[in-house]
Amino acid sequence: MRDEVRLWADGLNIRLFRTEIEAFIAEYPKVCREEETLEKLIQDRSSIARFGDGEFKLIIGERHKSFQDVNEDLNARMLGVLRSEHPNLFIAIHPVRDFDGLGRIWQKFIIRIGSQVLGLLDKDRTYESTGVFHLLPENDEMAFKTRIRSIKRLWEKRKILIVVGKDSRFRFEPELFDNVKSVDYVYGPAKNAFLEYDRLMDEVRQWDRDDYLVLLVLGPTATVMAYDLAREGYQAIDFGQMPGKYIKAKKLLALGN
Repeated sequence: MRDEVRLWADGLNIRLFRTEIEAFIAEYPKVCREEETLEKLIQDRSSIARFGDGEFKLIIGERHKSFQDVNEDLNARMLGVLRSEHPNLFIAIHPVRDFDGLGRIWQKFIIRIGSQVLGLLDKDRTYESTGVFHLLPENDEMAFKTRIRSIKRLWEKRKILIVVGKDSRFRFEPELFDNVKSVDYVYGPAKNAFLEYDRLMDEVRQWDRDDYLVLLVLGPTATVMAYDLAREGYQAIDFGQMPGKYIKAKKLLALGN
């Protein structure tokens, strides 16, 4: 009953603030399509730092879920990365394209702090998409398979280094990585990884930048690390919980068949 009331209240609030949400969409910067972002990562071997709702909440001063407390040093670093124009680093933000495609989480997010987020972004800049690994097709099996084949091209016959929180909810899916040369790990804490940032960077530096693709699964800390590693010549991908999205999409497709 409580969940039903919350959903009703959320729906009412979203309808009341639809004009404000539409205004946010109109002012939001251009974001590349996911396929375009992915192809550039493959061809250019660039790095990517992703700014989702959690990263923006932290920068503004709100707590991010349960795995990163507000940290002024981290916030300052993330803001610097967001404004970076480093040639080997893509800056990715959430693709905001139309009202219905936003989903309830982002509709509520815009109502609460949308104006503050717009103040952080350059409306004349074209950003890459945070959905490159996360917005997987869930109702078109052919499109899903095509996207996964494209993603796997990123690490085709390459050595990968996964930097991840120990005992975090990251789940390694062998079928996603059955085309790599090898897989190695550097482990950080599952929560507040930024507190061990220097140690994590030192450990990553033990792996050859020319041999390894670095996949970062450290929440907001990964956003900063992608930038620093790109500056040092690594290809570093702010990867997040992509395998979990992969499993979810597979299940939804199976239910639809």
